[in-house]
Amino acid sequence: MDYQLEGRTVIITGITDSSSLALVIAKECKQLGAKLICTGLGKTEFHQNLSEAGYSFLERTYSDFTQTVQKELGDDVITYPLDVTIQANIDSFADFLQTNQISIHALLHSIAMDKTIRQGKVKPIMTVSREEFMDAMNVSAFSLLALTQSLYHRNLLAKNGSIVALSYLGAEKIVSHPYKNIGIAKSALERLVKEMAMELGKEIQVQVNAIRFSPYRASKAGSAIEGLEQAENNCELMAPLGNASAKDLAEEVAYLFRPGNRITGEIRHVDGGYHIRG
Repeated sequence: MDYQLEGRTVIITGITDSSSLALVIAKECKQLGAKLICTGLGKTEFHQNLSEAGYSFLERTYSDFTQTVQKELGDDVITYPLDVTIQANIDSFADFLQTNQISIHALLHSIAMDKTIRQGKVKPIMTVSREEFMDAMNVSAFSLLALTQSLYHRNLLAKNGSIVALSYLGAEKIVSHPYKNIGIAKSALERLVKEMAMELGKEIQVQVNAIRFSPYRASKAGSAIEGLEQAENNCELMAPLGNASAKDLAEEVAYLFRPGNRITGEIRHVDGGYHIRG
């Protein structure tokens, strides 16, 4: 790649462990010279009235996250506990950046959650509750807007910056494996990308794009989706170029993060061309 990210600060969300797509993207950005700030789910002062098991889960999750970041990315990477369902936590993160005079040049949104996916099974859409629907929408879609708004209102988004959200073909089409409730949330995410691209582009020249990636079972999220192994195999056979790799995705994100782009409001595909099939 003939460009660098020297002097640019990048927020990476969504790293959970060494199998995370977000980690592969973070490595690519760091290799190109970016300064990284990684957020992960963890216990904060904003978590109230949780059970002992709930607190234990948050502490364990954040410990796994920080250990992964330190091992894979180095001790110089800033980490911060962030639960995107709590606005006060989002704002405290933005306040931390503002206090330390950290301007953000790029943001990777790689956060999704769907409680209708449990133990490898996906609930039929006709059985999804209001709470399950809204929870998936809150974490998987609205969190992009909530986080960006908090940065924007503190003037932390650098001019000519870039935001990239990870999506999937299931946001548009009924795919070969169950991708029901989360697919609807990803549709909302992609619509947000276009609205945000228009407003942020006009005002501060920030570009906003989404990328749909190939079926990917190696991550914790991918391994939890029913039928994804078969989908991965089918796409490998049917896509003109076969499945894209995590490295392919990372290079595309880094390309969109580079300064001087005039690319915004796009739903791009890094899937070996699988999306062109009927």
